[in-house]
Amino acid sequence: MTEEIGILPLVGDLDTKRAQYLMESALEKGSQYKLEWLIIDLSAVPIIDTMVADQLFKVIAGLQLIGIEVVISGIRPEIAQTMVNLGIKVEEVKSFSSLHQAVQYTNSFTESLM
Repeated sequence: MTEEIGILPLVGDLDTKRAQYLMESALEKGSQYKLEWLIIDLSAVPIIDTMVADQLFKVIAGLQLIGIEVVISGIRPEIAQTMVNLGIKVEEVKSFSSLHQAVQYTNSFTESLM
């Protein structure tokens, strides 16, 4: 989206194999593009099971370790329920119901630093 902000739209079913690829790819590309922010959009993901939700938050933790702030968008009620049931600490990750809101947030945050 910008030099500092990337968007990763996830589409379709996520299984553990695809989640593992996501880990490798997100870390590699985020570092390669020198991103400061990455918006992971889940609005086109129909359902996430507990294994995939756990892997997704490992991706987020990995990105944070290399200095990339992560924002999640498009979380539907059933996905939110899975994440809460897992005991994932959602307060550590900023989330929005729509991609538009996430983009607004990251843009306003990066613009305020200029």
